[in-house]
Amino acid sequence: MSLPKSMKALVLRDYAGWQSAAVEDVPLPVPGERDVLIEVAAASLNFADLLMMEGKYQVKPDLPFIAGRDAAGVVVAAGPGVTGFKVGDRVCTQDSTGAFAEYDCSPDWSCTVLPPEIGFEDAAACATAIATMAGAMKLRADLKLGQSVIITGATGGVGSMAIQYALLLGVRPIAVVSNEEKATLARSLGAEAVVLTAGMADPVQEVRLAIREQGFHHVDAIIDMVGGNVGEGALRCARPGGRYVIVGFASGDLPALNAGYLLVKDVMVFGSSLQRLMRARDPELTQAVHDAFAALAVGKLKSQIDEIFPLSDFAAGFERMAGRQALGKVVFSVGAAD
Repeated sequence: MSLPKSMKALVLRDYAGWQSAAVEDVPLPVPGERDVLIEVAAASLNFADLLMMEGKYQVKPDLPFIAGRDAAGVVVAAGPGVTGFKVGDRVCTQDSTGAFAEYDCSPDWSCTVLPPEIGFEDAAACATAIATMAGAMKLRADLKLGQSVIITGATGGVGSMAIQYALLLGVRPIAVVSNEEKATLARSLGAEAVVLTAGMADPVQEVRLAIREQGFHHVDAIIDMVGGNVGEGALRCARPGGRYVIVGFASGDLPALNAGYLLVKDVMVFGSSLQRLMRARDPELTQAVHDAFAALAVGKLKSQIDEIFPLSDFAAGFERMAGRQALGKVVFSVGAAD
């Protein structure tokens, strides 16, 4: 296959936020020993991308770098040590960087072969969302049929998948959201209870009261993507022996974890590091991700796409995410469609 020598990519040259990024012509990346080169059809935006471009994420790439972690497309080249992927495979990837480009060079551990029924835009929207929830809910929270789970930030790109994934596991989802529009979406996705934080003077106490008013006096697990006082309020709903799983801090603040409270209630706290699990090729995670994409292929899970923008109009997509207007995933169309 004849490949170009250069490509369009969204490049960040300083940690001044997404507003300082620009679409540039850059050299085509060359796959290393265990890398695959993907011709990108679609990519999606995560809140983590915004934090990374401000230098506030736990991963801080060397400058300059190509932004974006979620991409989907076709493998056009592979390093000599790659196994499990070949030229022509339809894949998605969730590496830390490189997705917002015409070609994405990703390590093979970050890639998943797609069932033929899944379109590239849907795959890009679900890449990190599916893998994150498989790790957090199935491996860390160890949720079982009939149990209950609080999901903070429940209508973002990952949160909207969290509600669906809970239902796929036979678990009762409780959504914590910030406004009425998001509450409506959470209910439509199947949330059994919805807590609206808008107007709360003290979320630490009021989140717990709101959940109790809807019939949940204790929950089995919390999947926290917001942190701050909302995450702390959700934590206080855990049953004795419950699980609190940290996925992210969309609020920008860390939750206060009172060690005495954790001890008295015997609550287990987990960090859920998707990158570590994927790098280790954790077999339980690999199987869970495979099963979830199979469910997506037959409609048991669905992507929640807010809006699709061409990569050249990336600023509009970033503004929706940064302004917390997005209901689901912001997706960028990059190359050829299915």
